[in-house]
Amino acid sequence: SSGINAEYGGIAVYKGYVDDPRNTDNAWVESHSINYHDSLGTSFSKFPLKVSATGEAADVQWIALDRNLDLYGNHEWILEKVCFHRHAYNPFSRQVMKNQIPVVS
Repeated sequence: SSGINAEYGGIAVYKGYVDDPRNTDNAWVESHSINYHDSLGTSFSKFPLKVSATGEAADVQWIALDRNLDLYGNHEWILEKVCFHRHAYNPFSRQVMKNQIPVVS
């Protein structure tokens, strides 16, 4: 676990390959997803969303989870893991899970 996870209470949810239309035989997208829970709703407002220097994240915003979101790659699956781990409402759920989906350690 990285220092930022331990220091700020983040939970590593997924680390590895993600489905992405830009993937090729020689290059592919990998993701490291960490969940930080802001139970009071006061911490993340201190982090304004900014566009990267490359402009790759040009239209970034905080949004509520909704089953009609057009998510990229396997992000829906990653968010389902977070919802399950946090015992939160899962708008993507198609079935009731009996066992907890393990997070990355």
